[in-house]
Amino acid sequence: MTLHETQDGTMRELTQEEGRALLDRQARKYLGMSGEEFVRRYRAGEFAGTDTPEVNRVAMLLPLAA
Repeated sequence: MTLHETQDGTMRELTQEEGRALLDRQARKYLGMSGEEFVRRYRAGEFAGTDTPEVNRVAMLLPLAA
């Protein structure tokens, strides 16, 4: 189960599709790439040693890509 905080502060469960869309939005917003590209590059180790707030914000959403 994946929970997401709504704008009014309540929590609700995301569908797998909603989770992937959230990952995609954040990857585009913070890193200028699609969620799919971020997942591929992250799994390939391209962000190893990269400890920026932008990468961390998107990386914490990786469970949504499963």
